[in-house]
Order: sequence, then structure tokens, then C-alpha cells
Amino acid sequence: MGFLVDGFAAAFSLANILALVAGSAVGIAVGVLPGLGPMVGMVVLLPFTFSLEPSVALSLLLGVFCGGYYGGAVPAILLRTPGVPSSIVTAFDGFPLTERGEAQTALSAALVGSLGGGLVSIAILVVLAPLLSRVAASFGPPEYLAAALFGVLLVVVSFRDRLARGVMLLGAGFFLSTVGIDGPTLSARFTFGFWPMQNGLDLVALVLGLFGIGQSLLLLEQGILKTRRLDLGRSTLDFSRIAGTLRHWRSLLRSGVIGTFVGLLPGPGSVLASFIAYDVARRRSPAPQSFGKGNPEGCLAAEAGNNAVPAGALVPLLTLGIPGEALSAVLLGVFTLNGIYPGPLLLVKEPALISTLYWSMLLINLVAFAMLALLLRPFAMIVRVPPAILAVCVITVSLVGIYAVNTRLFDCGVALAAGLAGYLLLRLGWPVVALVMGIVMGPIVENRLRQTLSLGDGSPAILLERPIVLAILALGVVVVLLPLLRRLAGRAARAGRAG
Repeated sequence: MGFLVDGFAAAFSLANILALVAGSAVGIAVGVLPGLGPMVGMVVLLPFTFSLEPSVALSLLLGVFCGGYYGGAVPAILLRTPGVPSSIVTAFDGFPLTERGEAQTALSAALVGSLGGGLVSIAILVVLAPLLSRVAASFGPPEYLAAALFGVLLVVVSFRDRLARGVMLLGAGFFLSTVGIDGPTLSARFTFGFWPMQNGLDLVALVLGLFGIGQSLLLLEQGILKTRRLDLGRSTLDFSRIAGTLRHWRSLLRSGVIGTFVGLLPGPGSVLASFIAYDVARRRSPAPQSFGKGNPEGCLAAEAGNNAVPAGALVPLLTLGIPGEALSAVLLGVFTLNGIYPGPLLLVKEPALISTLYWSMLLINLVAFAMLALLLRPFAMIVRVPPAILAVCVITVSLVGIYAVNTRLFDCGVALAAGLAGYLLLRLGWPVVALVMGIVMGPIVENRLRQTLSLGDGSPAILLERPIVLAILALGVVVVLLPLLRRLAGRAARAGRAG
């Protein structure tokens, strides 16, 4: 672990501390505001990172990344309106607790879960990244393709209750990712002769439109103020409630591990991690029927799961160069803009940078927890903001952030169109996350498929000649069949009891 010492001084430098504190503050703010989320904060701050050292720039954006998940729990608990999509699971038990006047209990559980999940994931990151880097050294295009397809499969499986809708939106995302000039062939695809579309549909514009503007339009229609009674009892977090929360330490550790390993996979992200962690906690609980009715363990598990994702997502990003979600794609852009290309050799070439990121992640979790715990009431006062003002601010900030990326008004138009589509999908209850993951994973799958077919002289049979690919495919079969086998076993058991 000697490499951890290398980045200690850089991580605790004044510039890095200021960057991660500022990033965490922005992340919490945009996470608390429903409809914004960390993507908006990262995009708005992205132009300011060009003049910073790579480690400082990454600390700034990682602060927004992690802080957004911390802040997202506040409106989920107080308003039943998630600040980030994954916090919708936190609302299952958080809002019933708020209705009973126990908002402090829910917030304590959520913050302890966030901190615990973050710390568990950092420990796993430090151990796992070097190991996976050694394995990844033997990866080629077929292995990267199999890993990307496995991520796509997990997205589909996560929406098996809405399978048709999930597959349709995933396919639509793949289609949108192909718009523009194809790099290898220099041919225009689906531009319809409209030259601004030759650069493609910008990922940031689509994501901000679907989530930020789409959610804002929904807020304008429905409003977000679920209760006018807000009794926090004090201006800070009630630290006396933490002791009661810590009795669920097993669920905390388990959820942190789940979130980290879900974060490893390209595609699913924090939404799936939160759902899985919550479901496992409910199944393992001695009182599963209390979940969804105001059980603090539900808040703790959901937040531990989604806050473990950022560190987990760094593992494939650093060792394979594969962004697990849209937020990781922004971090990948910071790497490449500074001439640093993530991959199996990154930990060898840039040990000081990597260890700085490890220490920064630790500091970010501690800083975000402290800031939100000590400034709980100012953040909680979001419930007093009129929905119309909030929605207009969200749309304005989103458009400013989008324009700041490429300085193209066309991207703002894309965002507004995506916002309308996002509003309709959210209004109808369709899984918008599947669409976003299709947009993110489309170029990765396409490029790796092209490289794989090139290696195999146009034949996909090369996939069957690679042991790692076969292992990944076998794991995919297990992921698909296991729920079906469980369902069949359950039916057989019920039939046996009925007989």
C-alpha cells in the first residue's frame, strides 16, 4: 500500500482541499434541488477545470459527483421528490417517517448510510483497482465488448417488470447515439442534411434535458410541496439519533458492498444499486413488512447503496477506460483533455494521481457528511421554494450548463426537445434511465464491436475463442435465468403447499 503515501501531500494541499470542499458544496446544493442532480453541477464547473491540475480538477468534479448523492436524500425524505433518481428508493421509508414527525430519524439514517457506503466503497476501490488492473491487462476488444454487453443486459434485467418499455428505450438510446458523422467511415448518419447534427446529439444536452428539464416541467404541473409542516426540531442533524441507526451496521456494510460492485458494471449505476441494496435489506430484515411504511433501515440501505457507486464506478473507469454512467463519462473527458488515458497501465504510469484520488474520495465523504449535518436546516428549507421558481431556475441553470460545454445553441434546442420527451416519459412512468444508458453505452458497444469484428475478419466467432468472454457470457446467462428459476421454484412450492 506504499502508493497511497505518494498522493497524500497532493490530496491535503490547499488547492485540492478548496476544490473538493467547493465541489461537495455544489454537489449537495444541486442534489438537494429536485431536477438538477450532480450532472448539472459537473457540467457547469467543467469549463473551470481546464486551467487546474488534473488531480485538483478531478477532486472538484468528484466532490460534485459524491455530494449530489448526499444531497439527493433530503428532498426525497422531506418531499417524496428525489433530488437524484436513485434517491427515489430513499423516499419509500423516508417520507412516511417525515409524515409521522420523525424526519430527523430518516435524515440521520440516510446520512449515516451515505457516509458508511462511501467509506466501504473506497476501501474496496483501493484493494480492487490494482487487482482488476492486472486482469485488465489481458483484455482486448472482445473482452471489452462482452463487458459492455453485460452492462446492457443488467440494465434490461433491472427493468424486467417493465421489460418492453425498458428494451424500447434502450434501443432508442442506441439509435440516438449513432446520430452524426461516423468516425471510421466519415459518413453522415441520420443527420437528414442538417449540418449541426453532424457533430451528433450531445450526451450532456440529452441527459440534462431528460432529467433536469423533464423533471422541471413535471414540477410545474404537479408541484413538489407535499407537506407544509416541517418539524426538524433543530437547525443541525440530531446526532443522538445516529446511535440508534448504527444498530443496522450489517445492512450498512452489505449495502456498501452491493453498491460498489454494481458501480463496477457499465450501465446500471446508482438507481439499480439503491434498489438492490434496499431489496436485500428488506429480505434480510426480521420485519420486512415494515419497509415502505417508515423503517429507518430502508433509508440507510438505499443511501449506502447509491453512495457506494461513485467509488465503484472509478474502478472500470481507471482500469478499463469504460465509463459506467454519464457522470463517469464527464470524468473520462477530464482525463483525456489532460492527455491521461485510463487503462490497465494507468496505475503504473500515474500512481501519485491515483492515490490522490483515493485520499480525495475519503475527504469528500467526510466533508459532505459534515456540511449537510451542520447545515441541515438551510438545505431543508428547499421545501419553501415555490415550484414555479424552482422549475424556472432548474431549466435556466441546465441551459446555461449545456451551452457552456460546446457553446452551441443547437445543444440547447436538443435539451429542450429531450426535456419535452423526458416530461412525457416521466409522466407515463417509463424508465428514463434505460434511455440514458442506451445513449451512454451505444458508442462503447459500437466501437468495441467494430474492433472485435475487425480482429475476427468479420466473424463474431472470435468471441467464442476467448475464455474471459465466455466467463462473462456465462455470468450473463446466470443473471437472466436465476430470477426465472426462483419464480418457478416459488410456484412449485406454493403448488406443493396447496396440494
